[in-house]
Amino acid sequence: MGASLIDAVYLFVIAAAIILIGFLANILFKKTGWPEILFLILIGIILGPVLKVFSNDGLLPIIPVVSTFTLLMVLFSGGMELRLSDIASGGFRSLIQAAAYFGIGLISTAIFTYVVLGWQIIDGLLLGSIISQIGTVVVIPMVKKLGVRGETAALLSIESAIGSILSIIFFFAFLTTKLSGTFAPISIVGSIGLKLVVGLILGVILALPWIRVLFELKNNELAYIATLGYILACYAFSEFLLGSGALTILGFGVILGNYKQIFRLLNVSPSRSFTKITNYLMRFQKEVSFILRAFFFVMLGLLFDISPASIVTGLSIAIPIVSILILARYAVASFSTRKSSMASDKKIIVGMCAHGLTPALLALTLLQYNFSNAYLFPLIVTNIIIVTNIVTSIASLIYRQNGANLVRRK
Repeated sequence: MGASLIDAVYLFVIAAAIILIGFLANILFKKTGWPEILFLILIGIILGPVLKVFSNDGLLPIIPVVSTFTLLMVLFSGGMELRLSDIASGGFRSLIQAAAYFGIGLISTAIFTYVVLGWQIIDGLLLGSIISQIGTVVVIPMVKKLGVRGETAALLSIESAIGSILSIIFFFAFLTTKLSGTFAPISIVGSIGLKLVVGLILGVILALPWIRVLFELKNNELAYIATLGYILACYAFSEFLLGSGALTILGFGVILGNYKQIFRLLNVSPSRSFTKITNYLMRFQKEVSFILRAFFFVMLGLLFDISPASIVTGLSIAIPIVSILILARYAVASFSTRKSSMASDKKIIVGMCAHGLTPALLALTLLQYNFSNAYLFPLIVTNIIIVTNIVTSIASLIYRQNGANLVRRK
């Protein structure tokens, strides 16, 4: 009884600390412009491996469940915030930017790890699928704070969303290949296509009747809880049908977030109460996603190995890979912004290379599998997250300084 009480108090202390740390980190970001991710990871490192206030032994068993749930919540929130009208208006350049950057980063990482580190090609592809993207939770708040022109901000916003989708699709396809023990490109393409089609189609199909349910629940204070339960059921159903449950939730969020366009197609006007409940869902979902993000990045710090050998290993791999990714961003941005007003924003587009939550989630997901080098993925990815966030912070400082100089000249 006493031990159970102590365990419960211990968990409450951890939860309270993470929520308050996340809140303070967000304030520090608004004050300093440095991504809150860096503060959260640093606090996790201080509380874990440095001061040993919290042990990571109790965290490892819950990582698979927590990472999956966090990924679903972030995808649902991201889907609700993704506007189909923005994709339709600026989607071509954003699609080129996201797809080309992901493809070049994926292949370049696989080649680097195969040639330099001696990894199997499938392991390099796994790592490449994790890191060949930019983080919505970092980039979007950063471009808003910098006051980047609307067209450029939209490109980066859509790129981050598409990049996360590609990352998740290819990661799980490569993971399935890794678990099967055979490397068959045709099988990989088939797996990707199946998960993409089944996952997204199910998300759309399952979201439409729920819009009707929400219409009936418009005055019910438990509408969010009902939606959460339905989301988890949709995820399980999609996985059972060999689709991507994560993509199903993303598609579900997109349909729910773009309900006005759906109602317009059906020649129906959404009532004020229905708009109110969808706004409530989005606001509540943002808060849930915020808590989960804070928990995950602090946990990433708690799991970080601060031994000199691990730090040297992580940075010696992370820095060359980040350099490759920046070169890839420069090449892709030069092409995607060509003959457009965004050409003058090429430097800030390249600088917005920070990684966010999705790479951390995918890297930690691998810890539940008995791979010989599974432990290396969180180490490398954490270092890449830190390095890319530092690069993005420096790029934003230079952008602000250049803007201030321009104003003074005028």
